[in-house]
Amino acid sequence: MRHPRNASASPGALSPRKMSLLYDAVQRLSSDEVGVMKRILGMDRDLRHAVWSGLARTMRSLERAPAGDPLAGLDEPLDPSEAVTSALLGEIEAHRARALLLRQCVSAAEASALVGRSRQALERARRSGRLLALRVGNQWRYPRWQFEPDAAGGAVNGLGDALERLALPPAAAAFWLTRPSPALGGRPPIQLLRQGKREEVLRAAEEAGRLP
Repeated sequence: MRHPRNASASPGALSPRKMSLLYDAVQRLSSDEVGVMKRILGMDRDLRHAVWSGLARTMRSLERAPAGDPLAGLDEPLDPSEAVTSALLGEIEAHRARALLLRQCVSAAEASALVGRSRQALERARRSGRLLALRVGNQWRYPRWQFEPDAAGGAVNGLGDALERLALPPAAAAFWLTRPSPALGGRPPIQLLRQGKREEVLRAAEEAGRLP
């Protein structure tokens, strides 16, 4: 097979360099590893993002591993069974995290009553990216912790700006907001927003939004 040198100039096409890197990467994968990649790419967007995020964290930890660390030899071919197991564990963890998140959510009607605003107003805020909501069937579920009835728009001050900087799918953004953040001294971003530390959270959100 000839090595690709040219890429389409159509909008959104990969550059020749990226096509070349992609080609080289695929040639190094076994058929089992390619199968795992296909499974990941076939997941829904939120689940796929959670799995990729876990893999990215693992790779960063390996890059920081000290010399002589037994994990330093992981550049050897990946065992297919280990690859499948890792992917499945990531999928299970993503499902578990989403289930826990949904337990913290309320329906649109409940959210409307909570903040004293119409369901239409909440829908507009969701569509504009100022509120978080997760789709369950044909309904939207709103995380309760994002609401502040006395604040403008009924949401915690700074939430919409943080979501804009993150530019993540709803579930991934919710995980980032509620989990302890190393960039914020181990404190959850939503907690700091409630404490009025808006700029600190926005800086961390902007940094997180730059990550692949």
